[in-house]
Amino acid sequence: MMNGESQKSKHTGRKPKFDYKSEEFLSQVETYAKKGFTDKEIAFALGLCPQTFCEKKGEYSELAEVLARGRATVTAAVRAKFLAMALGGIKTKSTVVRKLKDQEGNLTGEEELQVSESELAPNLQAMSVWLYHHDEEWRKVERRQDEDGSLERENGIDIDKWMEENESEN
Repeated sequence: MMNGESQKSKHTGRKPKFDYKSEEFLSQVETYAKKGFTDKEIAFALGLCPQTFCEKKGEYSELAEVLARGRATVTAAVRAKFLAMALGGIKTKSTVVRKLKDQEGNLTGEEELQVSESELAPNLQAMSVWLYHHDEEWRKVERRQDEDGSLERENGIDIDKWMEENESEN
């Protein structure tokens, strides 16, 4: 026997579709993750079976890392926009091109550019959600409100109790 014949390849099965550690593959996965794709969507975009993609994530730590990094980028951007919406004050700009007319109402061919700016009001629901997730005291108040059904004030009356008392009088 010759040396070449006695040594068989250690690799059995077919060649992998991708080099899961390559810079190109990992960059492509990170790009999809930054666009907000789910693992399943990334798998399909790459031409992989979602189960295979999931297995490769566990097999190659680099793959899991680029997914986490890409998604962290999106999460930070969304968090920043959410907070900006909660606080309001975001300036919006609208531009309108107006065609000018002469005194007789005929178009002159000239145009006037009108730019208007407005400011968005704070979003109370976004503020509440932000505080719920970032402020322990707020979370306690919200939880108590959910449990009680209504939040009692120190110097106020319980509306439900008042209604019950007044219904029995009628």
